[in-house]
Amino acid sequence: MDKNLQQLESLIGKKVQIDVLLAKYTTFKIGGPAKYFFVAKDNEDLVRAITFAKRLKITFYVLGGASNVLVSDQGFNGLIIINKAKDIIFKKDNKVVADAGANLMELVNETVAKGLIGLEWAAGIPGTVGGATRGNAGAYGGQISDNLIGCEIMRGSKQFILDKKNCDFGYRDSIFKHNNDLIISVEFLLQKGDKVALQNKIKQILAERRDKQPLEFPSAGCVFKNVFIDSTNEEKIKQIGNLPKEYLERKKIPAAWLIEQLDLKGKNIGGAQISDKHANFVINIGKATANDVIQLISLVKMKVRDTYGIELMEEIEYVGF
Repeated sequence: MDKNLQQLESLIGKKVQIDVLLAKYTTFKIGGPAKYFFVAKDNEDLVRAITFAKRLKITFYVLGGASNVLVSDQGFNGLIIINKAKDIIFKKDNKVVADAGANLMELVNETVAKGLIGLEWAAGIPGTVGGATRGNAGAYGGQISDNLIGCEIMRGSKQFILDKKNCDFGYRDSIFKHNNDLIISVEFLLQKGDKVALQNKIKQILAERRDKQPLEFPSAGCVFKNVFIDSTNEEKIKQIGNLPKEYLERKKIPAAWLIEQLDLKGKNIGGAQISDKHANFVINIGKATANDVIQLISLVKMKVRDTYGIELMEEIEYVGF
């Protein structure tokens, strides 16, 4: 028996699986096997697994909803931890604390049920609170950092609260994308609102998502970040002949618009396809491999760069590459 596996199981005190295919755990339905695989049912499991993986020098990666990742066809040569810690606790003064493994939509539903405003924009976004915080997820004019107070994190062997100002939130970015901090739970400050109005807003958002996004196919959501217009690229962007004025006014170009202009909708490589419904979605139309997706992403980046001189940046994360 694998010595690392024996030690890991002994230290965690729970079963660790081997060679588990990750495809069934990702929203893309793509991904090879994890050498070691552990499901953390609560925060104690999560912290123990990471503590002992570090002690044994085993590479690890924490997956929540696995909705914004592309996992290699070769899988992950280390420990994949599925975070199922999902407590949501309501406190005084419209504050709520959610475990990193809590489902984001469940958090939205529970806050709206209590008539609390601040997270309704996230209706329909797959994944977990931890993943949304790590990537500072956003939609419909809102983003996770807007109502966030702080995060309980694990840094090294220490656990403490990291205030919002030290989280370095940016567009689809945070400090957590650039260091090894583990998000354990997140605290939000919301506001009282009209429950019925909130429920109607959520219905509207969900309907718009169904109408505009290819939700019937496996995907990882939007692949590319939108392009912000600033002093470094404004002159170049103004030369794009048919660019809508509203994009210049907002100082932001949707990546989907750039891709659509290049007639790439419906383009496929193997089982991966650029959605003809939303050009910033790469969808799995059947037995797509990570390599298919990588080739399609590379093609899009090359076409946009060669045509517009713009370098698209991925919003999704790569695991096992």
